[in-house]
Amino acid sequence: MNGDSRLEKLIIDLFDINALKFGDFKMKVGVNSPVYFDLRSIVSYPKLLDLLTTLITELIKKENMGNYSHICGVPYTALPLATLVSIKTETPMLIRRREAKDYGTRKMIEGHFKRGDECLIIEDVVTSGSSIIDTFRDLNNEGLKATHAVVVVDREQGGTQNLKEKGIKMHVLVTLSELLKILLRAGKISENVVEDVQKYTSNTQINIDGSFRVANSNGN
Repeated sequence: MNGDSRLEKLIIDLFDINALKFGDFKMKVGVNSPVYFDLRSIVSYPKLLDLLTTLITELIKKENMGNYSHICGVPYTALPLATLVSIKTETPMLIRRREAKDYGTRKMIEGHFKRGDECLIIEDVVTSGSSIIDTFRDLNNEGLKATHAVVVVDREQGGTQNLKEKGIKMHVLVTLSELLKILLRAGKISENVVEDVQKYTSNTQINIDGSFRVANSNGN
């Protein structure tokens, strides 16, 4: 099975387990979206999880992602992805806490590393890229470098450019546009759904600070 057919199977299976949802969803940034990704449920499907992390691993090996010595998943959905990729690539993993413990070592980054080490960030879905930036800052605060991030789904709402401005190159397994084409060909969604989602993403771009800008009727 080639990479394209495996990716198509992944997307269709994610749709079938309701990890990809279409409707009307309130987003963290305060706007409603016609599409929502809930990849947390993939941990209950080991074969699907294995397929996803295999494709991520192949993407890492295929593209130039710098001289990284560690892997770090954005908490919390990307943690199981990072764990399996760490095992598949035999690369040490670090865990970033969302907040430091008020006891013990009070570390934000767990694991063994030294200052100057480079870390490859793994994330499930990117909208603005703010979660990757938060992880990047915490890694930097511990003396670690991060210049590349691997992402399962790019919602195409400004994340690539936002991360580029911070010196981080994003490597994407599948864009939202590609995902829509796969589901349309498989008869899982209609042309109307595709048009609604594409109109939403083209008109609603999210800034790195979480604010958003909506294009006017002329597309400006």
